[in-house]
Amino acid sequence: MDSTILRFLQYSLEREKPIRLMWQQDAAIRQANVQVTSVAGDTVTFLTLRPKGQVTCDAGMILSADYKKGDDGQ
Repeated sequence: MDSTILRFLQYSLEREKPIRLMWQQDAAIRQANVQVTSVAGDTVTFLTLRPKGQVTCDAGMILSADYKKGDDGQ
């Protein structure tokens, strides 16, 4: 996994703040604001904010991560 993506996942997990995440799921690319709840080995679990739901995926399926709109990482 890319170190930048890992830093964003840890940021969300440790500070309990949502981030914008892009990942591949069921042959489709998804993008949503998410709250990371677990990073364990090669598995990442997060809650999507809209629509509400929980997703568990392989870390290799995460394509991009960024701050949520309005958050500058402070």
